[in-house]
Amino acid sequence: MPNYNDNGSYVGLGTYEVLKAPTTGIYTFQAKLSLPSITKGDATSSSVIAVINRNGSPIYTSQLGADGFSTTTSLTLNDVVTVVLSSAAAVDQGKNTVRMTLSVWAGA
Repeated sequence: MPNYNDNGSYVGLGTYEVLKAPTTGIYTFQAKLSLPSITKGDATSSSVIAVINRNGSPIYTSQLGADGFSTTTSLTLNDVVTVVLSSAAAVDQGKNTVRMTLSVWAGA
């Protein structure tokens, strides 16, 4: 499999297409999330969840409020991978409140 390595930055809650697999093989997805800081007296904390979908079907779900994730999966040529960042917490709803830096590479 040819070398594949890509990095991207994403801002806000939403659905992001992060990869259309150039070849069949194993791919690793590793992300760091910047979540809202809790100030003294705030009753709520971030509850962002990241879901990775392959061709529309979920293949990974992060822990609630986690500040990152890492997973590997098998993809075939032209599989489309999206990452959905969602949250019901008011603290996460502001524009530019949640940020994700994602690295994707071929191999485990």
